Amino acid sequence: MDGQPPNARGLGGGTSAGEAKPGSVRSWETSSVVFVDWDGLCSRNSGCAIAPPTVRIVHSGLACNIEEERYSERVYTIREGETLELTCLVTGHPRPQIRWTKTAGSASDRFQDSSVFNETLRISNIQRHQGGRYYCKAENGLGSPAIKSIRVDVYYLDDPIVTVHQSIGEAKEQFYYEKTVFLRCVANSNPPVRYSWRRGQEVLLQGSDKGVEIYEPFFTQGETKILKLKNLRPQDYANYSCIASVRNVCSIPDKMVSFRLSNKTAPPSIKLLVDDPIVVNPGEAITLVCVTTGGEPGPSLTWVRSSGALPDKTVLNGGTLTIPAIGADDAGTYSCIANNNVGNPAKKSTNIIVRALKKGRFWITPDPYHKDDNIQIGREVKISCQVEAIPPEELTFSWFKNGRPLRSSERMVITQTDPDVSPGTTNLDIIDLKFTDFGTYTCVASLKGGGISDISIDVNISSSTELGTAVRAKGCGDGGHHPAQAPPHVPHGSHPSKGHTRFPCAPNRFPAFSGKAYAPEFYYDTYNPLWQNRPRVYSYSLQWTQMNPNAVDRILAYRLGIRQAGQQRWWEQEITVNGNIQKGELITYNLTELIKPEAYEVRLTPITRFGEGDSTIRVIKYSAPVNPHLREFHCGFEDGNICLFTQDDTDNFDWTKQSTATRDTKYTPNTGPNADRTGSKEGFYMYIETSRPRLEGEKARLVSPVFSVAPKNPYGATNTAYCFSFYYHMYGQHIGSLNVYLRLKGQTAIENPLWSSSGNKGQHWNQARVNINPPTSFQLIFEGIRGPGIEGDIAIDDVSIVEGECMKSDQPANSKCCFSTQGAERSSGVDLS
Repeated sequence: MDGQPPNARGLGGGTSAGEAKPGSVRSWETSSVVFVDWDGLCSRNSGCAIAPPTVRIVHSGLACNIEEERYSERVYTIREGETLELTCLVTGHPRPQIRWTKTAGSASDRFQDSSVFNETLRISNIQRHQGGRYYCKAENGLGSPAIKSIRVDVYYLDDPIVTVHQSIGEAKEQFYYEKTVFLRCVANSNPPVRYSWRRGQEVLLQGSDKGVEIYEPFFTQGETKILKLKNLRPQDYANYSCIASVRNVCSIPDKMVSFRLSNKTAPPSIKLLVDDPIVVNPGEAITLVCVTTGGEPGPSLTWVRSSGALPDKTVLNGGTLTIPAIGADDAGTYSCIANNNVGNPAKKSTNIIVRALKKGRFWITPDPYHKDDNIQIGREVKISCQVEAIPPEELTFSWFKNGRPLRSSERMVITQTDPDVSPGTTNLDIIDLKFTDFGTYTCVASLKGGGISDISIDVNISSSTELGTAVRAKGCGDGGHHPAQAPPHVPHGSHPSKGHTRFPCAPNRFPAFSGKAYAPEFYYDTYNPLWQNRPRVYSYSLQWTQMNPNAVDRILAYRLGIRQAGQQRWWEQEITVNGNIQKGELITYNLTELIKPEAYEVRLTPITRFGEGDSTIRVIKYSAPVNPHLREFHCGFEDGNICLFTQDDTDNFDWTKQSTATRDTKYTPNTGPNADRTGSKEGFYMYIETSRPRLEGEKARLVSPVFSVAPKNPYGATNTAYCFSFYYHMYGQHIGSLNVYLRLKGQTAIENPLWSSSGNKGQHWNQARVNINPPTSFQLIFEGIRGPGIEGDIAIDDVSIVEGECMKSDQPANSKCCFSTQGAERSSGVDLS
């Protein structure tokens, strides 16, 4: 986008950077880069003749060297940490616009692009990654733009590092050992470093000592120099120095590192003075002690954590690590690493486990909320209680009735685990339920050793006047939460009722039960599968409605589980729900990267703030197309190949794939979408960028792949009908036009208009639906036309073609046209929005 750099702040007077007068100086600063614009090459009233731009790059600042290489390439050499200053001198009238760009000089920096719109580029404290080729481009609309470049080479030399490695070999059938020592010297530099070795004051050269060999490993490309001491001798025990030099280029001095080799030189060894694992309660202070048990020279000790950085509150003192008050997030594997540049570093680890109890829940079998499965007097009732514990082996359960401890008996059987349920579960089986069994049953979960608050789950079983001899159950748990709504009736075929129970039970009264959400219901008229132009994978559009969404607390998310048919492991993720779900509302989620032709089990579970609801499971299968002709096409522009859409070679500029999360920080405000059609800032869409140098009336055309229509019914009077739909976004005061054309096979010179819309439609996505009856293979063309200004970005998303006419409820009256076309808001293929 045009304009000054982001986050710019003016440095001179009351005139803004965009309003500088001829002859004045404009400058602003971003981070460590300062930009200066010298205006006044041609004053406003000087009557300069119209001329195309020319450009020349001059330099100032602390350059080490300026070279003119072959092919007229200019190389500007500078020392790291100095100031780079390049000035782009331009001529031409009208005054040319200037743009600096930088192409990085290495693969790791290839995608780091910086650009400015001013004559002078100044980078203070330049770093090595800022080296590369810098281009100055000037254009004023006359002729071709003028471009000049200069390559900036940043020189540096890091401190060298010497590492020592030993190898011991035993000669066969002889009783002696041969020890060889390798001293490796490494230094990062530009230009390439030269190494030299000294033993004491003696300069070591290749061939100067038969017991010494100096070489560079082939794979290091000159970045490493190895000194090999063969069959170690007494005189080899000495002080060795490695000198790294770049031959004083840019006045960079040589750097040296020394290492004392003795008969005691040895790699490091350590031990931890702690247990493994360490089990602690939250809030406790913990200290890990690591000590060296060997190594010459003395090793340095560092602590690392496998799951990321050490906690911010960590206190380090040599080999001692202290966490003053440990929390659940601080759990994980901690490692002590010792290094003395001899051999490989030594590493010892311990695992810290922070004890916890969480996620208490209960369920009753049979389910008392199932209208056809009520608890009956004289029948068996099972109350199950489940808690997540860390560590799980410390978990214990106790059962109480009306506050009195319960022990396992013939009529009330208590089991600590159930092999059919995940660990951390206890069951109370009441055999032959009687009226005397009515009351409040409490499951108490605790950890051995104490220190962690117990979790209490209460279940009330009482007589019901409405059900006669039937029984109902109400649940409550430990305090601190408000009561929720009454439980729903659970549909047939669902799992046993499960509810989080975190509410206090008042004596002699039954508080409300927070029932879990009803199960979702899959919508089986789903496309099977989605079109995807990839040979090994397919996508699937999963659709469902929520049963009685208003019967319980608002559904916050769905837990989606998916596993390949025949496999045991479920892969899970959460689908966030924004706002309230309405009854009958169709919810859609696309499953991607499914492997052809495998089938998958899909499990969907609603989640409220009180926990998980009932789950529903279905199987999705891949079915190859019945024939190669078009049945369905869906494209959200998420794939790298944008669903085989192509840019038209005859247009003025191209459509661009974009997402809000990755768009340029210098985008034009007040135009374009804030998210893709689904509301996701990570999702992609296609749009036309209308900033300069685009001109009013210029066109960008996006062409679909060729679609083969289904064979015509020989007894039918019409061609196969398709519903073509897409979403469009036209927001901004300079919006031009969006047109859609149909191109038939064999008629490439003729394009039939399908739909059109112009002008500002507001900051939201709109949908267009068009009926088409193509007699033969066809393509669709999206044409975006630039309006009178830069606030005219137009976007499209979620293009689909489905066999069959569009739904009647979406069709306005009088919609017939040459190809049975119509727009989303205007009949006869023209938009009225």
